[in-house]
Amino acid sequence: MIRELQASDTEPLVKMIGNGIAWRAEEIAAMLKNATGYVCEKAGQLQACAIYDLTSFGEEGTAEIHLYTHPDNRKQGIGSQLFDKLWGELLDKKPVAAATTYRVDEQRSGDFFTKRGFAPIWGHHYMKHNGSIGPESQLVVRKFTEQDLNLYIQSQSDAYYEVRKGIDLKPYRLTEYQEATMASWKQWILNDMREDIYMFYHQDEFVGSLILTPHGEVYDVFVDPRHQGKGFGKQLIHFFVNRTLEKGLQPHLITGTHNQPAISLYEGTGFHVYQTTTTCKRVLAQEDEIPSQKNAAGT
Repeated sequence: MIRELQASDTEPLVKMIGNGIAWRAEEIAAMLKNATGYVCEKAGQLQACAIYDLTSFGEEGTAEIHLYTHPDNRKQGIGSQLFDKLWGELLDKKPVAAATTYRVDEQRSGDFFTKRGFAPIWGHHYMKHNGSIGPESQLVVRKFTEQDLNLYIQSQSDAYYEVRKGIDLKPYRLTEYQEATMASWKQWILNDMREDIYMFYHQDEFVGSLILTPHGEVYDVFVDPRHQGKGFGKQLIHFFVNRTLEKGLQPHLITGTHNQPAISLYEGTGFHVYQTTTTCKRVLAQEDEIPSQKNAAGT
């Protein structure tokens, strides 16, 4: 039976999805809370889910889709049924594009979405650190303050420009997001992340930053373009690893499969890949209809 997603579905879906992909329970729960969608249920057990969110992808006008079927229930057409129902509803919302993310290291979801007009745009490696405490950073480190906001945003925008341009993620500069998106990002920094952001300096010059999370993951690692190639990135990672190991946690992070310099940096400081995902996208036109499902394999 296919029915609408309900709040009571959150706990079993968090467990089911979390067993298949390396997302934290809190992230999955937040994703479900903000999404619209459907589940497939049989004999009181959830077999699959399909959800969408028009605001979460980070690219104006692009809807984010998540489709997940329990491994025991794949190849039965459940994913196709859920996708059809979700897609018909989504088109009525008139997004300019739709995007989704799936694992590529053990599943064949790529075929499912390729047959529905989606094309890969980028991938992510999930990496863990299995080493011990290393050398300490020689940079001056302090916590982020509200006065750092403009510097932080501008420097991160400059640092990510080439990467975003390389995968055609628009806007290429984070500072060019629309006003509402910028306001939301600033609110997230100041209200949610303020206590976890660290600012790094060398000879009184700002060189980079990172977000050190309480659960052992690092976010938004960047070195200002003016100071790249000087070994500062390695010092930032050593700081992250050491502080995380001191808490008895295993350091882990996510990096783009296209970002070879970052991958080399992380591998050189003791990280290894344990899971890989791909994000794919379909640009939509008003005349788009539900793609033919005749030969599509279920997820």
